[in-house]
Amino acid sequence: MAALTSINGGRCEAGDVHVIIGPMFAGKTTDLLRRIKSERSSGRNVAMIKSSKDTRYANDSVVTHDGLKFPCWSMLDLTSFRQKLGDDEYHKLDVIGIDEAQFFEDLYEFCCKAADHDGKTIIVAGLDGDYLR
Repeated sequence: MAALTSINGGRCEAGDVHVIIGPMFAGKTTDLLRRIKSERSSGRNVAMIKSSKDTRYANDSVVTHDGLKFPCWSMLDLTSFRQKLGDDEYHKLDVIGIDEAQFFEDLYEFCCKAADHDGKTIIVAGLDGDYLR
């Protein structure tokens, strides 16, 4: 990871943004969960977020089409995640997974801040288009 200089002159490590995209039923959520579980098994602190617009299976879990589950925060927007989690818990996080990313209008801003300023690894999964394309 590259080191960045923060506004107050301190140094922080730059994070990463990994993107998993594809059409419906392509295994995006399955890949996201596999990667999040691998990060957790490696001792990294992880959190999972999904859009509160996704009410197909469970409100408190990301669920794959074949039934694999992982607990998550169900959010209307990403900007409020840090506040909802709390600063202390947010700072402990190493990796943040985001499922159904296409529903978050603030996705770009959140990922830039979390990776570039907070040093987080962000793994994003979402559709590569909508019903028009």
